[in-house]
Amino acid sequence: MKRIAIFLIALLVVSCELAINEPLLVSEEELIKAQAEIIRLAESVPCTNASEWKFTPMGSKACGGPARYIAYHQSVEREFLDLVERFTPLQKAYNEKNNVISDCLLVGPPRTIQCESNKAILVY
Repeated sequence: MKRIAIFLIALLVVSCELAINEPLLVSEEELIKAQAEIIRLAESVPCTNASEWKFTPMGSKACGGPARYIAYHQSVEREFLDLVERFTPLQKAYNEKNNVISDCLLVGPPRTIQCESNKAILVY
C-alpha cells in the first residue's frame, strides 16, 4: 500500500511538471469563440464620437506580428484588452502547433478611427 501511495505521489509530481512545460493547447473552435467574444465587446458600444475610441493589435500571424488591429470604446477598455491579451498568445500557440502558414505581410497600425453608421472604422 505504501508503494502505491509513493508511486501515485511521484506520478502526480511528474504530471504537474509536464503540465507546466506544455505549450498552450487550443482548438480552432475555441479560437473562433474567443475572437467572436472580442468582436462582440468591440461592437457593444455605438460609435458616435471617434475621440472616445482607441485601437490595439489583435491576434498573431504565423510569421509573427499582429493578425489585425481592432477598435474599442474606452468604456470597455480593461475587459477588452484582457480578452485580446489572452487571445493573442492562444492564436500564436495554435499557429505553431498546427504549422499554420500566412501571407507574412506586415499589418501596420491605422492612422485614425472614424464613426460611420454607429460603427468604428479604422482608417489606414
